[in-house]
This record gives sequence, C-alpha cells and structure tokens, in this order.
Amino acid sequence: MPECNGDGEGLQTERTDGRRGESREGMHGMVRVLVIDDDAEIRRLLCEILASAGHLVADASNGADGVEIFKKEAFDLVLTDLEMPEMSGWEVARSIKHHNPDVTIALITGWGETIDSAQLRASGISTIINKPFRMDQIIHLAREVGAGMPSGQK
Repeated sequence: MPECNGDGEGLQTERTDGRRGESREGMHGMVRVLVIDDDAEIRRLLCEILASAGHLVADASNGADGVEIFKKEAFDLVLTDLEMPEMSGWEVARSIKHHNPDVTIALITGWGETIDSAQLRASGISTIINKPFRMDQIIHLAREVGAGMPSGQK
C-alpha cells in the first residue's frame, strides 16, 4: 500500500522506531486505522498523530474510496468525518459495518451536540470525536481499540 501522507492515497507504515512495514517486537496494541476525511489537513494531522504513536494508518479523501480501501484491507478502527461530499459519515459507517460489524468506528464532527443517539446506534458508530479534537483523544481511542476495549463501553 502507498504511504499515508494526507493525500487520501494509502497506508502509513513509518514507525516511531524508524522501521517501516513491520511491528516492533513485543509491541502490544498496535492498531490498523483508516482515516476518511475530505479535508487534507485533518487527514494529514490524524495520520501523523496515529503513526507517531506506532499505529498503521491508511487514509481516504472521500467516503466511497474509504469503503473500497476498507473492503481490501483489515482495519481495527475507522475515523470518518460526518460531512463529506457524495457519501456522508453515516453512510460510510453503515457500509463498513455491513462488511465488518466488529470494527470500531469514530465519527469526527463539529456538530457533536446535534447528533441523534438513535442514529448513532443505527449506523454502528462507537463514539464521536468533536472538532477541534485533541491529540490525546485520538491516541487514547486507538489505545482502547488496541487493548480490545470497544470505545465508549468501559
């Protein structure tokens, strides 16, 4: 897979230990993350945060491409924007859950207080990350997934 650099084209395999494409020996909790957002700067930032924490990260610049990448690769966590052209985060979540009902999906949005909890459950979204998000929120979510704890279900 190509390197994730926020261009919506692939997987970041650069590790904090400098090695590429391999897990650190004894590393626990490494998570494969798919970032789907139409904002290149948000994608780049999420890729950097997650890769610097030792996770493998792929990105897509729209929902349709994200779903296609998801169908071809195994992911533990999907971070998707709510408002995107052509395919919303709701549609992305439903499609991804259809392919793998066990994957953790986090919806990234600036509309957090107006999200309907029934719609969240129906779409299979595990948690909401409000913009602006903090680096520690993203790292904590990935750690929860890596530890086998579904987000929001402690």
